[in-house]
Amino acid sequence: MAMPGSLYIWSIVVGICYAVPLAITLPTASELFGLKYYGLIYNILIFNLPFGSFLFSGLLAGILYDLEATTTAGGGDTCVGAHCYRLVFIIMAAACVVGFFLDFFFVIQKCQKNCKA
Repeated sequence: MAMPGSLYIWSIVVGICYAVPLAITLPTASELFGLKYYGLIYNILIFNLPFGSFLFSGLLAGILYDLEATTTAGGGDTCVGAHCYRLVFIIMAAACVVGFFLDFFFVIQKCQKNCKA
């Protein structure tokens, strides 16, 4: 997606994808599990953000970048262009789509049990 301005657009999309779960975690923890162990449950639910960042940005992106990079004369690896992170972007986009559909599925399941039409 190396089009002019696409970095800005996808940065906004990624920001929304991180902000929405962070914002809905507070009411979700209290609504689904109650307030007895609220702090513990909230921390378990929020743990996915640093853990996912480490897995996707730290490990996956680094490994795939190293596979795409070419060795330079100075002994380092370098990669220039959109192809360097294309596979990482596709994998992360697929993970976001799967997460969206799982969230949607669980909302429908919850609503079928508790929502009154």
